Amino acid sequence: MSFARLTRAVCNFKAVPSSAFTQISARNVHTARASLAETKAALGSAVNWSENSIDLIGRLREQQKYYATVVIKGRPFTVTQNDIVVMDRIKDLELGDALALNQVTEIGSRDYTIKGQPLVDPSLFRIEATVIEHPDGKLFTVTKKKQRTAGQKTTYHRNHYTMLRISKIDVNKL
Repeated sequence: MSFARLTRAVCNFKAVPSSAFTQISARNVHTARASLAETKAALGSAVNWSENSIDLIGRLREQQKYYATVVIKGRPFTVTQNDIVVMDRIKDLELGDALALNQVTEIGSRDYTIKGQPLVDPSLFRIEATVIEHPDGKLFTVTKKKQRTAGQKTTYHRNHYTMLRISKIDVNKL
């Protein structure tokens, strides 16, 4: 099993308490249960940062506002603090749940940017979101009609969404 697949199994977001960031969603338990120890060992290993990297991350930390490109359910969203993200419904979440968003492809500010290859190391940042609403979309009418007959069938469809508020974007100190 490759490191990227192991990381994906652990980093899929799930409603977690603010202290635990490596819980696994129910969808990935069967793939990740056998390799959980290997994944934690791989993610928890200390990274040796060069002096240049530490200096650049320090410059980024001095900035006032940050933005991040976060991948949620396979879709990228560019967010800043207090943004509201409207996305497809996540059934496991309830109102008020806090999420730790670990899949980030880019984090930066007005002057400095860190781009991941493909993801930024989760030890560099902390991004939290809170579920604020589960709205329903507008009602769509779908009409199916058969050719050369009087028969016609009408069905209705409504999309369901989840709204997240980005409550925290922070760059950690090395």
